[in-house]
Parts: sequence; structure tokens; C-alpha cells
Amino acid sequence: MLVISGFLTFRPEDREEIIEGLVAVSELSRKDPGCVEYWWAEELERPNTFRFFEAWETPEQFEAHRGMPYEEAFNERYLPKIIGADANVYSVTERKSAMGM
Repeated sequence: MLVISGFLTFRPEDREEIIEGLVAVSELSRKDPGCVEYWWAEELERPNTFRFFEAWETPEQFEAHRGMPYEEAFNERYLPKIIGADANVYSVTERKSAMGM
């Protein structure tokens, strides 16, 4: 399993437009083959900074997701508006519920 986590920061004046874009890309991404988790959340301490978390069954499915037309359109429209960003990729070997611990 492949996990990607990070953040994107945008200008305050772009906030509403960014949220609309994040909602739309999230709905589509969750339908992609191999998507285990896909979500965005605004940081409480840093307004207009949105953290993301993605988990994919295989690296190939993640790469296929990145090539989807809606993903490319999102990147073209919103990535130029970024004023801060970071991300990490993790290889995960196991997934199990933490509720029974």
C-alpha cells in the first residue's frame, strides 16, 4: 500500500474556490480503482492550509489516478495558486483496525 500525506497553503482570497475544487476532486478520486482513503482537512492553527491524506492499494493505481483527466484539470487550475506545500510518500505493509487495540 502507498500512502501520501502533506499540505497545500493558499491565499485567503482563494479559499472558497479552493474548497469547491477540493470537494470535487475528492468525490472523483474516491471512485478510482485502488483508492483506500482520500481526504482533505483544513488545519485549525493555519487557516487556508489544507492537509491531505491518500492511500492506494498499489503504486500503479496511484499513478493511474494522477493521470486522470479530472486530476490533471485540478492541478492545472489550482497548483499555480499554492503559496506553500510539502508532501511525503510512505510504503505501508499492513492495515488493521486500531479500534480493537
